[in-house]
Amino acid sequence: MRKVPPILCLILVAVFAAARPAAAQDEDTPPTLRISMFQCHWDKVGDAMDQFEEITLPVWNELVDEGMIIDAGTFIHAWADEWNVGIYTVATSIQAVLDFTAEAGRRIEERHPDAPNTFGEACPRHRDGFYVLGPSTGMDDDDGDVEEGDEGEGS
Repeated sequence: MRKVPPILCLILVAVFAAARPAAAQDEDTPPTLRISMFQCHWDKVGDAMDQFEEITLPVWNELVDEGMIIDAGTFIHAWADEWNVGIYTVATSIQAVLDFTAEAGRRIEERHPDAPNTFGEACPRHRDGFYVLGPSTGMDDDDGDVEEGDEGEGS
């Protein structure tokens, strides 16, 4: 029996989230952050991350280059709880995250239909959260916009 790839699980979560009304997005709305946390078996994380870098990350890079999302990547905690591997996505809206997830899943399945579900086997449980980014170090104190010249110049 073939297991459901984790990307398809993310697509199902995205479809569920899309069924809920999202706030209208305009140019003054801060970006959306999706955090997907996974409970992974430590002895399998290395193989899962190798497959992620080989198969998933190139597709995500294409979608960033195409402007579908702002950024996406992974993180592994050094010390926390049992939710030990994370995936983040930053986009202009919840809908952009959902569209990215669907398109990434489509491209990955099209290019690698017989790839084993290494990530799903290593990380059998996950949960998602969607957040609107708040004030950050790159924002002006008055209006929340990044000031020209403040884009990472050691300020």
